[in-house]
Amino acid sequence: MKSLAVGFKKIAQNGETIPEILKYWYPELITTIVLQSLAPLIDSYFVAQLGSLVTYGAMGMAASFLHTLFKWSEVVPVAATAVIGRHNGAKEYEQCGKDLGDTFWTTLLLGVLQLVLIGFGAVALFHWLGVPENMVSVGATFLRLKSIGVLMTFVFIGFIGFMRGVKNTRVPMMVNITGIAIFLLFDYLLIFGKFGFPAMGINGSSLATIIQYGFMNLFLVGYILLNSDYKKYFSKLFVYSFNLKRSLHLLNLSWPILIDKSAVAMSYVWLAKMIAPIGMVAISSFDVILKLERFAFMPAAAFAQVITFLVSNRLGAKDPDGAMSNIKKVLILTSVFVSTTLITLCINAEYFVGFFDPTHQLTAVAAAVLTPVSILVIFDFIQLVLSGALRGAGDFKTVMWGRALACAFFFVPVSWIMHKLPIESVSTRITLIYGSFYLTTAVMGLIFLARIKSHKWQNQKV
Repeated sequence: MKSLAVGFKKIAQNGETIPEILKYWYPELITTIVLQSLAPLIDSYFVAQLGSLVTYGAMGMAASFLHTLFKWSEVVPVAATAVIGRHNGAKEYEQCGKDLGDTFWTTLLLGVLQLVLIGFGAVALFHWLGVPENMVSVGATFLRLKSIGVLMTFVFIGFIGFMRGVKNTRVPMMVNITGIAIFLLFDYLLIFGKFGFPAMGINGSSLATIIQYGFMNLFLVGYILLNSDYKKYFSKLFVYSFNLKRSLHLLNLSWPILIDKSAVAMSYVWLAKMIAPIGMVAISSFDVILKLERFAFMPAAAFAQVITFLVSNRLGAKDPDGAMSNIKKVLILTSVFVSTTLITLCINAEYFVGFFDPTHQLTAVAAAVLTPVSILVIFDFIQLVLSGALRGAGDFKTVMWGRALACAFFFVPVSWIMHKLPIESVSTRITLIYGSFYLTTAVMGLIFLARIKSHKWQNQKV
């Protein structure tokens, strides 16, 4: 007991205090909920009111690809946050401004690349999923239009990477809240054709996304350039700060992040492919469950963002003990908050599912899957926080190999076996297939934990 007390005292003395961590966390939580979960939930609710399982299912299948695209948009900014955080911690302020220029041009080019790929490959992607033919044309058109908004997202997340690197989470929170309000307004107007706007159905959601991110990019550019506190970062306009050597260095840091984020994001696409043959109800139920789980998981996603820049800044200040204490504090806080949200979700499963089921065709199946799958989410938040810590230290390759190997050699074969089992119950089949993903996150967590215990992650160069 004495050694345990000494351990807790050491954790408390090093790194940021819990109130300080929570001060950084709550803006990230609000930003994450508003940006990644609340808007998709309301958007799905609007589409569900159209009363078509074909339309809702097509949106759900497209969402799997969109999730991958959004994860790709985070790749360079995550590396940039680690680099900028090191320079900011070392008080190398002008270098932070140059890093923003490199981040801007790199994210812009990558955004254009995904736009081209989706433009030519959307139909082929839906055929590969094996969805009903009447979903293909609806989903492909929606996905193509949405990818224009994703291009703007690439640039926006680049600006957010800079803000996080200099430890500003409040402004991104406010910008995202305003942007989501704009999205939801135009989403409603354009899906249903209210107040003289054309009724565009799910394609109205795509146009609303373009309007949303156009505004947010303009606002952040203005804030960064006009804020007097940020003048120390820029000796010239950031768009003139592009340097090929620095950009290639950023990409070199980013490719492991691309692989690790793709491994997890593409797992959801694979899940969709495994579930699609079960039928229309299974396709739509999977989308509802996924969105509700992500909403309950938001505290962990926000803590993962925070631990990245906390570790980065602590290591930049030559304080590895503080970095380790921050990891332990964040894990404890994450377990408390995520457990609370998941318990609330499971107790009221049918009530929450009912929001997205006006035809009452999904509730019984989706609610039956939600509770057993939620129990396994504990594995996911552990690996998410640990991977965020390793990224903050610049140890991107460990995260890459851990996720890529776990997905390729554990998740794909196990989920395929679950998919092939001769089970008649739709809810049981979805539970087994979806549950295999969370068992995979447990494997990832063990890999990341072993790396952190070795202390080698503290000596990475960025």
